[in-house]
Amino acid sequence: MIQFNDTTLHTFLNEFWQKKPLVLRNALPNFESTLSAEELGGLSLEEEVESRIVIQKGEKDYQLLKGPFTPQTYETLPDSHWTLLIQGVDRLIPEVTDLLNDFDFLPRWRIDDIMISYAVKGGNVGPHFDHYDVFLLQAAGQRNWKLTSKDCTINNYIQGVDLRLMETFQVEEEFTFKAGDILYLPPKWGHHGVALDDECITYSIGYRSYRGQELWDSFGDHLCEMNAFKTLYSDPTWPENLNPAEITQAASQQAQTLLQSVLQDENLIKTWFGRFATQLDQQAAQQLPEPLTETETPTFEDFIGALQVEIGFIKDPVCRFAYSHVKNQDEKTQTLLYINGAIWNTFSASPHFIAQLANQSFLTQEEIQQASQNENNIKLLFDLWKLQYLIFIE
Repeated sequence: MIQFNDTTLHTFLNEFWQKKPLVLRNALPNFESTLSAEELGGLSLEEEVESRIVIQKGEKDYQLLKGPFTPQTYETLPDSHWTLLIQGVDRLIPEVTDLLNDFDFLPRWRIDDIMISYAVKGGNVGPHFDHYDVFLLQAAGQRNWKLTSKDCTINNYIQGVDLRLMETFQVEEEFTFKAGDILYLPPKWGHHGVALDDECITYSIGYRSYRGQELWDSFGDHLCEMNAFKTLYSDPTWPENLNPAEITQAASQQAQTLLQSVLQDENLIKTWFGRFATQLDQQAAQQLPEPLTETETPTFEDFIGALQVEIGFIKDPVCRFAYSHVKNQDEKTQTLLYINGAIWNTFSASPHFIAQLANQSFLTQEEIQQASQNENNIKLLFDLWKLQYLIFIE
């Protein structure tokens, strides 16, 4: 876990998370970037990798280039004031995926992805604010950060630039970061980071943001798919001599009461939110592994035999797992598993194993042997292995 130093985890969660920024010096001591600038540049040449280059051409003049790039792209870049950004690196490089373990003090299903930027001296993406939480880890070189809480509104932007940058940026705080330092920023805090050398690499551990309309639309889709909420609307008691075209207060309140009734169904809300929180974005969905073919799939008995010699399982980094406890029709507690936006068939695996599977990024052979005491646990493992959502550790 990252080091909070003079700030305790309790203090961070209660006083800083989604409230105000926090500077954490040497939060990951002796941290070294997994990827070099050259390797990041190599990733930007790949078709399936989302990459961008931002070039500052003047005080408020920025140019945005979108990848994939070619080696010739880099030959035409200026000597300073440009930044390369690679999205979703945790889905591509296992060592970057492992970094997420240092942030398990927050729900893993809240994380969006890890973006990595490389900048030469003066490189930056302009003053801006985001609508999501982010930890900015300085991985190499040095970066100057300027922060503001003022004028973080949708109307404060520079027109004529492909990036949404802040026209007015009143600096309230300023810091210089070196490798191992982390800056936490909640939503809607203006920030402007400028590379101080040609070795500047920054990891952005970003968290998902949910808009109310997005939640509402998703919940409606869930009700349709589950064939739920078929309750009919009931009229209020109509007055005599009513106006035939008027939507009365009593009528709209009847509709409101009906909608509120479904929002009071805790199990329905929880199962929907489990699906919503684990949904993949379009880019991630395209990166899911290919399942084993029929000829590649051994028998269940052969799979059990392989478990005796393999050293463990590791999750595919694209997949999103979560679980919840709900009550069934008999008022007994049931543990549901959610994977990539679906309520998963657990094959009646034990609640402990379902939670372990969702919580951990890998399973050791010892943990698998303990789970093997319940054959249903192994059936669930076999199902996920066939899809390559779990793979044997090499």
